[in-house]
Amino acid sequence: MTSTDECCPYCQQSSYLPARSYWARAVLSKIENDRNLESIDRRTWYQLARIDLLREEYRQLFVEFHEDEETKAFLQQSQEKSDNIPVQILHSLASSLLTVFIARTSANGLIGRGRMFVYSTAQFKSLLDITDSQQVPLLSLLDIGAGDGCVTERMAPVFDKVYATEMSSIMQWRLSNFGYTVLGIDNWGDLKFDVITCLNVLDRCEKPLSLLKKIREHLNSDHGRVIIALVLPFKPYVEYNNDHHPDEAIRIKSRLVEEQINEFVVNVFQPLGFRLKKLCRLPYLCEGDMERSYYFLSDYIFVLEVD
Repeated sequence: MTSTDECCPYCQQSSYLPARSYWARAVLSKIENDRNLESIDRRTWYQLARIDLLREEYRQLFVEFHEDEETKAFLQQSQEKSDNIPVQILHSLASSLLTVFIARTSANGLIGRGRMFVYSTAQFKSLLDITDSQQVPLLSLLDIGAGDGCVTERMAPVFDKVYATEMSSIMQWRLSNFGYTVLGIDNWGDLKFDVITCLNVLDRCEKPLSLLKKIREHLNSDHGRVIIALVLPFKPYVEYNNDHHPDEAIRIKSRLVEEQINEFVVNVFQPLGFRLKKLCRLPYLCEGDMERSYYFLSDYIFVLEVD
């Protein structure tokens, strides 16, 4: 936390200013929250705190990235959008109205609020070892749970054909407008894909093990790659279930992140026919609002291939 002496005059007086409205309180809160964000050492977003707890063979596969220009640009755009108070007020009012009729995720997607960022195009290419002299053609991508397509569009330039799945009909409409082929949640036909991405979905779906089996069945076995992103520590939550618990449980016993990584590879991915090829940690970023310029969680990225 920033000390009182280091705060701007507005922060110093915040405890004495009468909070006349929600908007005034939000602006004051944003000043303090953004100061806290500025104090973060963002290099830690890409590091493992206890890499010594990883199994030795996984330590050798860990790649430490850094904040590149595309990531910086997203953070800068998020701050500029968050600082635009009239736009934030309009978005807040529109979201409140729309959520009377549709889910909040769909409402935010419809008004273009809360765009996500997992990795830059350069980081994505590095995960797949794609270079200008790429020998094996990566023709098709399937992005599972693509949302509004913000993350998909950073991967799309690499492929001839891009497919996506998404539960929200509004998001499906947005994805179609991007030019992506939207598939049914459970119906992918006889298609095989060179790359399948499943970013922050396993902890939010009802049947994560069945989904992994389906991914294995539809992955090109010659040179196919799967990219799994997970927020750890693992805390599954299913929005559409009454009790919010998945039908299929992935049981992780360890508490520390690095130990959970070991468990996922040994107890989940390997028994389903996958082999770990690369591992990294990245910030899972989301555009901010009236309260702060951006939000973030820690994403752990597993690049898998057919074993």
